[in-house]
Amino acid sequence: MKTFILSAFFLIMMAGNAMGQLDSTLRWIFQNDTCHYQTKNKKFKLKFGGRIFADAAYYIEDKTELESGGEIRDLRLRLDLSYAKKWSASINVDFSEMESEMKDTYIRYDINSKSFLRGGYFYEPFGIEQTESTNSTRFMHVASTVEALRPGRNIGVEYKRWDDFYYVGAGVFGDLEFNEEEYSPYYYYWGFSNRDDDDNEISVSRYGISARAVVLPVLSSWSILHIGASGNYWVEDKEDRTLRFQSRAATHIENDRLIGLEVEHIKSQMMYGLELICTSGDLLVQTELIKKKVYRESNYDDYTAEGWYVQFGYILKGNSYKYNRQSARIFQPGKGTIELVARYNETDLNDSGVYNFKGMGGRQRDYSLGANWYISRNVLMRLNYTKVDLDRYAMNGEESIHMIQSRLQYSF
Repeated sequence: MKTFILSAFFLIMMAGNAMGQLDSTLRWIFQNDTCHYQTKNKKFKLKFGGRIFADAAYYIEDKTELESGGEIRDLRLRLDLSYAKKWSASINVDFSEMESEMKDTYIRYDINSKSFLRGGYFYEPFGIEQTESTNSTRFMHVASTVEALRPGRNIGVEYKRWDDFYYVGAGVFGDLEFNEEEYSPYYYYWGFSNRDDDDNEISVSRYGISARAVVLPVLSSWSILHIGASGNYWVEDKEDRTLRFQSRAATHIENDRLIGLEVEHIKSQMMYGLELICTSGDLLVQTELIKKKVYRESNYDDYTAEGWYVQFGYILKGNSYKYNRQSARIFQPGKGTIELVARYNETDLNDSGVYNFKGMGGRQRDYSLGANWYISRNVLMRLNYTKVDLDRYAMNGEESIHMIQSRLQYSF
């Protein structure tokens, strides 16, 4: 991570130096409710962006004590650079929760108008919600199935290509680990340390591949049919061969994970996902199924977890849903749109065949209703209601929880 961040900043310095050699001057441009800087010859562009999410939640408890309240869910700053229409870079940092955390950070090369290669730290190509920005998800929180099972962000190299009727993305990824048992997170993200350099050895603790493919039998201004599949395989090569599967109950203000478990003595893991998007004018249906298999050392049973969700959208006011070919997802609706949404999610971390290592992480079923008001390109308001049902293997046993949540969201 440290090496890549230094490389990203080095790219910025190189771009600035190139701009100076071209004797160019940055000009301020305001367009489509955003602003950026660019040189007169338009070879070099620089854009600052960010977002802030202000959330509030009210919980109706059962067994688990939940604390209603509010938080700054997301507080990000982003720097985007582009040079000569082929090269670009992005650095994205989150400052919420009173600490800094690196988000998507990468260097990208556009092969042509419909394909690119990038390297850095970002979400692996797997499924819809795994790779979708929280700016444009339909609900305040991703489906619990995705949160519990997704591969997440890792350091790697990815290739993407798309056209009118297909999309493919594939990459190789790794995870860095410090050989010291304890280290500062600021060292991990920023490279600061008060220890000797000899003590700060970094190794690749795990590595794997990930891929996503989509076909579009129907793609018109009125109707969309998107069918996709994803695959992911990781080899664990670290001393502590432990994986954690856990999920919040469709909320973030209450930080407790209500389902979850640890799986030890792992060798590798394999995951696949199926996805579907279907629209007809103002109606949207989106669903994903994810299944993960964890292979363990010879004296231990393997572990399996799975889940799925289906969600619906209806545009009460505004234009119909539009498709983003480059990301293989639905565009965020335009300014002034009012959208009604509903979702059912089921996450199953119970594996009844592995009682000998307590492989019952709990099953969660949740039902959500919501409304989104896209006030402008930059401002969005959300309102969600969710009912969560947990089985007896959940962290605090069988119970039902109700929650009402709201968000005021600003991005630029």
